[in-house]
Amino acid sequence: MTKRNTRLSGALMVVFASLVLASLACYSGQIPGVFELTPYHTPTPMPIAENAKFKVLDEVKVQQETGRILFNLTVKPEPLQDNLMNSLGTCQGDTAATVLYTGQSDQGEVYYLLDCRGSTGWSVESRLAGPLKFSREDLAIALAPQGQATVPMLDETMFQPMPAFMATCKPGTIVTVSLIQPIDPDKDGIKDLYYLINCPSATGGVRGWVGGADLFGPLEVNIGQRALALTSTEADSDTPYSLASEAAPLTEDNAVTGECFEGSILEAQATLLVDNVAYYKMTCGDIEGWTAQDRFVGPLIYDPGTITAIYVPPIPVFEDELPTASEDEAATEAETEAETEAETTEPADTGAEITEEQRKVVEYTPPLYLTSKPGPAILEGEDANTVGQCVTGTIARIEEYAATNVVYYRVQCDECLETETDDAGITTCLASETRDGWVEQQYLQGPLDFAQGDKAMVKSSSKAIEAAEDGTEYVRLPANEEGASSIGQFTEFTGRCPVSEGVEISGVILEKARTSSRFIFYYQVTCVGQTATVEQITVDGRPKPQVTYNTTENAPVVGILSASDLEVVNP
Repeated sequence: MTKRNTRLSGALMVVFASLVLASLACYSGQIPGVFELTPYHTPTPMPIAENAKFKVLDEVKVQQETGRILFNLTVKPEPLQDNLMNSLGTCQGDTAATVLYTGQSDQGEVYYLLDCRGSTGWSVESRLAGPLKFSREDLAIALAPQGQATVPMLDETMFQPMPAFMATCKPGTIVTVSLIQPIDPDKDGIKDLYYLINCPSATGGVRGWVGGADLFGPLEVNIGQRALALTSTEADSDTPYSLASEAAPLTEDNAVTGECFEGSILEAQATLLVDNVAYYKMTCGDIEGWTAQDRFVGPLIYDPGTITAIYVPPIPVFEDELPTASEDEAATEAETEAETEAETTEPADTGAEITEEQRKVVEYTPPLYLTSKPGPAILEGEDANTVGQCVTGTIARIEEYAATNVVYYRVQCDECLETETDDAGITTCLASETRDGWVEQQYLQGPLDFAQGDKAMVKSSSKAIEAAEDGTEYVRLPANEEGASSIGQFTEFTGRCPVSEGVEISGVILEKARTSSRFIFYYQVTCVGQTATVEQITVDGRPKPQVTYNTTENAPVVGILSASDLEVVNP
């Protein structure tokens, strides 16, 4: 995996820190890098597995199991109960998990202690696949056996070798991993991990499955992307940065120097795989040359001044294990408001068995903590560095960038201190304070066309526009993003405002695409106009909202519009 994926995010880690520490306390001394967490050594509940398929710190794929959306981890190394009562935590199926410890039971079964995106627990080996070389959306260089002109691929749906005229992926091409799946193409009963790749070509590209041996990587950046020249986080911005004149290690004889310094922006022009090392041809300032990817950090996606939206992936948890905010949070001072304590409650022991259906799984989205300098958030102790927090959907303006082992941005965003939710379920922030701090690039999505408070006009082509009986054109505001995505006769509206007055941006809503890492953006907008009263009627056996507008007086209206319906006001 790439260096950007090798550590847990501080923002997510705080929610499950107590779970992780409790799980690892028994294994201090056995897991690399964990022995220092406790001042004592306790024996493991089972011996280290000598015949384990995976080793400590391997990345593995948790399977999507039949009948379950989530993958359940157990409290102890034991089979998962049908009622899930011995499940410590959950994560999404078909995602990556890190092996923390391997153990073998008296019956000879191998169990693994896993960290799965913040949840920690056990799984038997048969529920896992791997080891993983790549994650979804990773970049890699496609390889071909010596003497072959194209990369061998399996058909996307039939998992059979592609005919030569279809497998047009050239070796050395940078490809994107779309899906990961265990496949048994030769029907020998042994499934290996295969990766579905998108390989660009002169004919428009080809998709197919390849094995891990057919890919080199993961890579940091793609051709045309940018990165930050960085050999040390301690290097001064006046320190010269050199490129090599050839795709080879940098030496005094092949060094190319000029107006390029530590922290400068590099742009990738080409890549070559030489002696099992990926070299990039880069431009930097007034020079051009080659460098390996261990001498830069990327990709650098945004520039200062860019408007983005904060997005923290939701974590699946049991409803009876939802974190609860500290009761003392409201009393903390402004500079320590972000240091919220979270606790995980144990399921109540009612004496009755709770079934899988009764134990409801919900999604919890933790806040994103801003730090005083680039690096993971540390909420407590002498090294505490949090300066505020902003939640998913908050608009953030980028002020500057920097890098450690990943790219960080200093952003400004508003931390909401008081909210109000109306009858339509729309939440409005009543009081907020602007925070200024550093966040990791992976938690920012964009760029956005609008910041909070901006004025926007509704495009004349928008289906949200309708004309009243007197000819006045109004923009109707849908009550939710579902209605905003497809405005029609069944859309529920909160009200309408004159098109000529425009709308004000009050927030952003992100919807993740189902088949990629891309996002669809919706804006929460406000305007002054006619509020709506909605009555549900039945038309052809289907419920339909009947909207009536208050034409006697104007009032503030809050609703949702798609980004595609809005345009920037001409300066």
